[in-house]
Order: sequence, then C-alpha cells, then structure tokens
Amino acid sequence: MTKALGQLPWPVTLIGSFHDGRHNLMTASWVSQVSFSPPLVMVSIAPERYTHELIAATGEFVISILTAEQVEIARFCGSHSGRTTDKVKALGLKTAPGERGGVPVLTDCLANIECRVTTTYPAGDHTLFIGEVLGGSVMRPDADPLVIRDWEWGRYLKV
Repeated sequence: MTKALGQLPWPVTLIGSFHDGRHNLMTASWVSQVSFSPPLVMVSIAPERYTHELIAATGEFVISILTAEQVEIARFCGSHSGRTTDKVKALGLKTAPGERGGVPVLTDCLANIECRVTTTYPAGDHTLFIGEVLGGSVMRPDADPLVIRDWEWGRYLKV
C-alpha cells in the first residue's frame, strides 16, 4: 500500500507563517485545492511542527510553490526547525509584504497563495488546515514547478 501511495505525485511548496515578528517556512507536499467557490485550499501539517503552532495562533498562512531549481531550499526548510533557525535569513530569501494578510510572500518562487484558515480537521497524525484564498501572485510564470514522487524530487513536464 505505501509503495502505491508513493506513486502519487505532489507539489513541493513552502508553507509560510508569521507571528510575533517571526517568519517561518516549512516544506510541505500535502497541499491541494478543495473548492472553486469559494476558493479553498488544504494543507496537512503534523501538530508537533512549529508551523502548526504559528498557523493555529494567527489563522493565516501562505503557500509558496517552488520551482524545479529550488530543491535545496525545500531540503533546508524541511530539515531545520523554525524554533531554532531563521530559515529566511539563513537562505537569504527575498520577501515582500502579502497583499491581503500578515504573512510575507517569497518573491523568487513560482507563485504565492495567501490564505485565511476557515476550518481545521484532525486527520490521523496530522491536522488539515482549510484556508480561504484571499490573494495570490505569480512571480515566475515560465518556471517549472518542483514535484515529488516516490520521495524523489522532479519537475512537472507538459505533454
């Protein structure tokens, strides 16, 4: 069963959160659109993650879609805790204020989706945060998105 689940390709994103002057980023692939009207997305985050704590405190998050060239950013943000590491500073990432929320957006990613939490659901060992899309920006429309399949990094190919 787990081998079959590994064949499901996922986008590679950074989930941004901001609270008490701290901007945190977490690598996440369990992200999906769940509704057109209203526009809703879902992120699945384990409760022990620092990002979970920040989103629960503020009710806001940003999904930043990474490009195929940003594997090292994904690796770093997925292997360091924001409790002890300022990932934005460590990686020298460029940010800008969000259009609609308090979470900064990343200026070098493919796109940013700004969200306000509408609902949370416990789901096994994770929490599903459902977010209403408040704003979005496409920063690099010609870039290929980074994806993961069977725990291997790859790129989206048009057919």
